[in-house]
Amino acid sequence: MIRALVLYDSRYGNTKTVAEALAKGIGSSGVPIDCVSIEEIDIQRILNFDFIAIGGPTHVIRTSKEMKDFLERIKSLDLRGRMGFAFDTRIESRMNQGKWGIFENSAARRIQKVLKQMKIRIIRERESAIVNGSEGPLEDGTEKRFEEIGIAVGAVIGA
Repeated sequence: MIRALVLYDSRYGNTKTVAEALAKGIGSSGVPIDCVSIEEIDIQRILNFDFIAIGGPTHVIRTSKEMKDFLERIKSLDLRGRMGFAFDTRIESRMNQGKWGIFENSAARRIQKVLKQMKIRIIRERESAIVNGSEGPLEDGTEKRFEEIGIAVGAVIGA
């Protein structure tokens, strides 16, 4: 049976909320799901999962230091052939748009890049959740949108 894991880094709780909504959607498809902070997970435990979603906040148009460190640590794992998805939370700003295109300056971009480098099969292109101000709240409808993303992901991985 396929097992799924949603990992997140969250400073103000917004990314945790998004991760939990994603996990709820995935779980509704009958796929066993765990949702854990990157601070709490034993990285060896990640090897027990077939699908891994990783999300974190975008800080100053980049991945947080905590997430960068976590991504470096998991590079030691052989996760080839597993399925993955990257997401982030970020403030809508002109720094995230312009010549690089929308969402280019996001934590999810780096997370997805690392997942691909690790030969994890990306089953859905990265997604961003918009936070109103540094501490939130999330943009209206975000939890529902990520629950729906989870339902779609669950349909793919549970098939």
